[in-house]
This record gives sequence, structure tokens and C-alpha cells, in this order.
Amino acid sequence: MRSCYKILAASAALVLAATPTLAADYDPPVYVEEAPEFVPVEVGSGWYLRGDVGYDFARPLYRWVAGNRVDNNRWSGSLGFGYHFTDELRGDITVSYLGKDDVRGPIVGPNDYASHSVWSGLINGYYDIATIVGITPYVGAGVGFTYSRHELSFDPALVGAADVPDRQYNFAYALMAGASYKVTDNVSIDAGYQFLHTPKMDYFDTERGELREGQTQHLLKVGLRYDLW
Repeated sequence: MRSCYKILAASAALVLAATPTLAADYDPPVYVEEAPEFVPVEVGSGWYLRGDVGYDFARPLYRWVAGNRVDNNRWSGSLGFGYHFTDELRGDITVSYLGKDDVRGPIVGPNDYASHSVWSGLINGYYDIATIVGITPYVGAGVGFTYSRHELSFDPALVGAADVPDRQYNFAYALMAGASYKVTDNVSIDAGYQFLHTPKMDYFDTERGELREGQTQHLLKVGLRYDLW
């Protein structure tokens, strides 16, 4: 009888000892998903800043005549920002100061004065043709407006100068051509020509003593573009 108890006790002990092993054998497998690859995002890629200085070779609005003192500021300056849409196409927005002309002295009276200054705001598009030995020629066009300011001191009884608007906003368009050279990965030198036309700008022609319409600038420009990578 005691032998039976011993056999049963030994059997129970074997079952208890085997239970953790069986439980371990049935643990569900653990799956570890691979984390997605981290890809850094370029913030601001494609954007650029630009600054230019230029000189206007067009005929001055006011020219010297005997007895007058004429000051023609033909220098211009502009600032802007833009974006590279593709390797060939880019666009920018620019604000420019286009110079000032003024004259003092006998025009229609003994002590007359006329002053004329111009600003512009343009949206421009460019096509970069190709890059050869680091130089990239381009062509472009732009549309926008010019803001002109007139200061006139004439005798209205002698001439209808009082009809000239003292401030004007007018539609303007531009055509450009030039080339750029990349100095570093972020900095390029840009040199080119800009034709800017404002068909409806009114101004007083001091030589003819009459109100005329339309003004054109022929600008040679050089500047820098900085890519915000």
C-alpha cells in the first residue's frame, strides 16, 4: 500500500515539474515591427533672396537747358525673394527704387521746380537656359506696377501744370536677359539687362512745356542671389 502512495506522489511531482515547461512551450511568438526609416525634411528648400543695383541708360526725364540746374539720379536698387520651381524655371517678387530727376530754374517762369521719382513692384518669371563652365544664361519677363511721385512748382496761369497728378500707380511690364555664376552652393552673382515700360505714366515735359504719357527704363543690373537651403 505504501508503495502505491509513493508511486502516486512521484507521479504528481513529475507532472508539477513539467507544467512550467509545457506552458513555456505554448507562449505566443513576439513580433517586432521595423521602425520606418527617418527621412530628414528640408525646410525652405528652393527659396532664395536677391539684391541688385542698377544704372538707367534711358533718356533722362529732365535734361539741362541754359540757366537750369538739373540733377539726374540714374542709380537704382532692388530687393526680392523667389523660388526655384524646377532646375530651369524660377520666379521672384521684387521691389525697386528706380531713381529721381529734378530741375530748378527758368522753365516757364523765372524760378520753377520739377521733381520726379519712381518705384516699382514686379512679379517675375525666368527660364535658366543651360549651365556652361559655371555660367547660366537666362531670359525672363515680369508684370506689376510703378509708383511715381511728382513735385511741381509752376505758375498755373502760364501752363496747365496743375493738372499733373502728384502721385500715380500705373501698370508696368518688364523684359529681362542676363547670366548668373554660382560662387558657392548658396551664392550666385547675377548680371543682366532689364527693359521696364510704364505706358500710362503722366509727366510734365519741361522742354516742350506740355503733359506727356509713358516712361521707359533701360537698366543694367548686377546683384547677388542667396539660396536658403
